[in-house]
Amino acid sequence: MKKYFLEMGFWGRLFVFLTLTVFLMLGAVVVGDILAVLIYGKDAMVAMEVPVVQFLQTFLSIGLFLLPPVFMVRLCCEGSLGDNLMVSKPPRLLPLLVCIAAMVVSEPMVSWLEEVNMRMTLPDSMSALENWMREREQSAADIIRKLTESPDTLNYVTNLGVLALLPGLCEEMFFRVGVQTRLFGDKTRIRGVWAVVLTAVLFSALHLQFFGFLPRMVLGAVLGMFLLITGNVWYSIAAHFVNNMIAVTLGCGSDVQQPQWMETWWAVLISAVATVAMLWLLWRIEKKSKNALKFREMV
Repeated sequence: MKKYFLEMGFWGRLFVFLTLTVFLMLGAVVVGDILAVLIYGKDAMVAMEVPVVQFLQTFLSIGLFLLPPVFMVRLCCEGSLGDNLMVSKPPRLLPLLVCIAAMVVSEPMVSWLEEVNMRMTLPDSMSALENWMREREQSAADIIRKLTESPDTLNYVTNLGVLALLPGLCEEMFFRVGVQTRLFGDKTRIRGVWAVVLTAVLFSALHLQFFGFLPRMVLGAVLGMFLLITGNVWYSIAAHFVNNMIAVTLGCGSDVQQPQWMETWWAVLISAVATVAMLWLLWRIEKKSKNALKFREMV
């Protein structure tokens, strides 16, 4: 039976991945709802109080994004689970700092892309679709606002786990490991940068927040490049966490506002160039490290 899964091509592995995703997501929703009623009570569940939303979001992140790639590589890949999930090696400090710096310096560029995306309009004949898209965007924003509107320290720490750490871990496992590497990289001719770009498009599209498509796609591409260059998903996870942590910190009753200079054209240009420079620096560090390793093995 194991041999059958190992010999699967792209379509077979995709079918397994999608099937696992659907069933594990449904299981997470059902189990999460039942436990939420038992723990918080029916009234809190109906009112969707903040602790309930945080609890359900935790179950959904694990069931929808973390477990499917874990089970898929367990079934369809040879070797250890850690190697297949690209987590067996701990991150090194210097490349880690470069990845985090790339996330920070990309902020003006990402903010500008978000502004451009928000101004997007569809033709009058597609007004119904545009209204639906804006309703989806507003619904997602309302949920985030509800979770982050309290300045309470405990709520902030909980949100760091639910909205920053869990998505950073689970989404990177799903998209960067499951889709970019184990689907495209292993089983198709779509490899390297092309796999990074296609995965970034899927990463942004599957969030179903259409007026944030461009910035999320660019961030997904940067995170994908981290994995492509290093071969270690911990760098992408850490960078994703930092990006979300900034958003949570700015939302949790904080008075911190984005400086006006970050909205200028020159700040956006510098941000884009600096982000590319960070990726180049990461590539140089990894190349030097691998050359040093080969040298040590030869001596």
